[in-house]
Amino acid sequence: MKLAHWAFAIALFTSSFDAFLVLQVGGTLRMAQIMMFLVCFVAMARIVQDGRILWPRGLTALALWMLGQAICLPLSGVISIGLQFFVVLLFTCAGIVAVVQLYGLSDLIQPIMKLYMLSYVFVAAYGLFQFVAPLFGIVAPFTAQWLLHGKLARINAFSYEPSYFATYICIGWIMLVELRVNGARIAQGSFWKWATIAVTASLLLSSSKTGWLIMIVEGLSRLAPKAFRYVARTLHHTRQGRWLLRLPGAGFFRLAAIGVALLLVGLQFVKKLPDPTILLAGTGLANTPAHSIDDRSNAAAGTLAAFKDSPFIGRSLGGVPIYMAARNGVEVHSFEEVRAHWGFPVLLEVLVASGLIGFIPFLIFLYTNTFGALRLASRYWPQERAKWLRALARAMIFEWLMLMGDQNLLRTYLWLHFAMVTLVAYHLEFAPAELAEPADARPATHSFPSLEAPAAISAPAAI
Repeated sequence: MKLAHWAFAIALFTSSFDAFLVLQVGGTLRMAQIMMFLVCFVAMARIVQDGRILWPRGLTALALWMLGQAICLPLSGVISIGLQFFVVLLFTCAGIVAVVQLYGLSDLIQPIMKLYMLSYVFVAAYGLFQFVAPLFGIVAPFTAQWLLHGKLARINAFSYEPSYFATYICIGWIMLVELRVNGARIAQGSFWKWATIAVTASLLLSSSKTGWLIMIVEGLSRLAPKAFRYVARTLHHTRQGRWLLRLPGAGFFRLAAIGVALLLVGLQFVKKLPDPTILLAGTGLANTPAHSIDDRSNAAAGTLAAFKDSPFIGRSLGGVPIYMAARNGVEVHSFEEVRAHWGFPVLLEVLVASGLIGFIPFLIFLYTNTFGALRLASRYWPQERAKWLRALARAMIFEWLMLMGDQNLLRTYLWLHFAMVTLVAYHLEFAPAELAEPADARPATHSFPSLEAPAAISAPAAI
């Protein structure tokens, strides 16, 4: 069992790796996928040993969607490629089931959650090293793009490019910020404060415009309700003939100091650029080229046209790029060739792959792991695991906002995040709270989480 725990830990830490620890075997095989194969194998053994399958919320909808994908396989255009996509998708979904079998009723839930949080800190820390290293004449491995060649790198960590990195690190950023804001014990202490700042800085310095937009949306979503309440309270007091001015506390000054420091660093960063408008490249703003906006608009229009060609019957996930290529007069013959013809954005791609009827189960599965998970967390509030679930669900919502400007559903880290949301939701519903909150009885530490074998727990939620 300990092998499975370490395999899952490695999968979490390498889930975003595109440029490192990957094999080309008729397609890209990542280290995280190899590790998840071991996790699935051990989970199958656990199912046979226990004689039960733990069935979490949303899994029935996911199974129905997968059945629809199997039915649509003959319409993929090139059955061998469509079948490869289906096998990868089936294995990816099996990872969710496997994680729930191993940890759904385990006392390892807190160490696993800490490992998941640390995985984002680890990748962000390497990204910051990638940004700082050229200032000392060092080019960090896997650096993909430059703002000023040889002097200012765009952070991409272990991903293909900065936009891929931003799409990944957004999950960790939203999760860590929410855990800090809602007072979850798992994220308290100076280590996690600075870890959250590091992840924030890495997302900011990746210079991903979509990432910046998400940061603005997150900031407004937190500040706007407080601003409205403050204005309403001030108006109420004014009508009563009194006006209270609340003096800022020490926390405000700490945040202000951090904000000013980040602003100064940002200004120094911009000053080093020969042309600051390079940060807006691809958007069409400030007379910069609009190639990014134009390419995405054209891709979205093409995907929508493909949906109109067959709105009720899907083409399977592998069939979407094959059909998109065929509409442009291109024949696809291999798994690698489909990269140039992904549907865009991800949700529209899933709609074309599933058809209107087959799309419904996927929407139910997605709702279960976003707004449904938020509702479940509110039912159990203020339990510690409810705070974890809220953070994971909010991260999933923002991730799908980012995917509205991106392509490719088969991202390993996306499905591992599905697994974590599903796992914490199941554990919150069916496992005793004591399994997740042993910190009440002993002082908190920031050491690397222990991965001992889980305790045997009995529960009624087996099928």
